[in-house]
Amino acid sequence: MTAQQRGASIRIFLIDGTPQGMRLVERIGWTGCCLSFSRSDYDRARHRAELQRSGAYVLVGADPQGVRPVRIYVGEGEEVRTRLDTHVREKDFWSSAFVLTTKDDSLNKAHIRYLEARLIAMAQAAQIAMVENATNPAALGRLSEPETSDMEAYLDEALILLPLLGVTAFEIYDEPDASAAAQVTKNDQAQIAGKRYRLRTQLTEAEGYSDSRGFAVLAGALARKETKVMVPGYARIREELIAEGVLVSVNDQQYRLSRTFIFDSPSSAASVLAGGSKNGRTEWKDDQGRTIRENEEATAASPA
Repeated sequence: MTAQQRGASIRIFLIDGTPQGMRLVERIGWTGCCLSFSRSDYDRARHRAELQRSGAYVLVGADPQGVRPVRIYVGEGEEVRTRLDTHVREKDFWSSAFVLTTKDDSLNKAHIRYLEARLIAMAQAAQIAMVENATNPAALGRLSEPETSDMEAYLDEALILLPLLGVTAFEIYDEPDASAAAQVTKNDQAQIAGKRYRLRTQLTEAEGYSDSRGFAVLAGALARKETKVMVPGYARIREELIAEGVLVSVNDQQYRLSRTFIFDSPSSAASVLAGGSKNGRTEWKDDQGRTIRENEEATAASPA
């Protein structure tokens, strides 16, 4: 079992006793922590010890221009509260804040600038959120090798906590190793996730597989330009992908997927690529010609 596959115990403390209120997230054996709160709760959050320490933070809100579903701003401060006071006055877009710090206030200026730079770079690479930061601070080379290792370990922990709080802007998709995928497909009853499926319709050719976040279609997939009747939601996704350069024109009849993209379902992926409404559970097929639905039904019927 690799480090990424090892189980993790996370403690989420509901400060107000409600899931919508302030939350303090910690992990046993880690000195770091994350405090999350809404903008409306800032008057109470600013008095907490976490905001009086050094740390990095992420501001999240709807993107006013609608280019991405959300907009984020990543910052750092030797006393986070001072920086957030400024953002309350000067930044209107954010509705939630997530402060990454430590219980013992052990992060120095170089540490938090490193975290800020890494988070900005990751968000820009992921292309999930609109990043408000104008530039990426060039702070990565200012730490010693041991300190760099320590901060990367801190980031590993922080990137486990943030998605639990709904922050997915830093999730960079890595195509899985082919040998790892092959190991999964040796046993059809082990799990459906990881099995490669292919979509072949008129002018459409793609490869993908189930991911914990949806259905991932690998970069290079070919999509049909002409559209037929589509569910409005799928049509909107297709238009957004074209506008954002994720689907790029290659000839008069086809688009190409410029990067691996995670759709919310196999049907969404098949419909967007084929240019018409498709049932992804019957359209995507594995190397044996079996559909997602057939594999899922076989798994459900197998002995416990």
